[in-house]
Amino acid sequence: MIANVNVLKTFVAVMDCGSVVSAAKLRGYSAAAVSRQMGWLQKRLGVRLFVPDGRSIKPTPEAYEFLDRCRGLVEEVRRFESYASGFGADPITSGGVR
Repeated sequence: MIANVNVLKTFVAVMDCGSVVSAAKLRGYSAAAVSRQMGWLQKRLGVRLFVPDGRSIKPTPEAYEFLDRCRGLVEEVRRFESYASGFGADPITSGGVR
């Protein structure tokens, strides 16, 4: 299971930007951090999402297929976060769930 939505957001950024470096700038991460996230994601999924192409990377057909579902999930999380922020009228000031 992929529990880290930030990794999925980074994947979308890599696909949209076309490079790890550009996606890193967009996301506020180092290029090395983005590369590690993409390596983790590929290992977790058990599928190659990118292949080396000179000094850059090229998305695989599986990456394009995964992108469609990933975009939907990222957008749904954004909508949920927006919805849930409406519950903030009575903020928690300390402690946990009792």
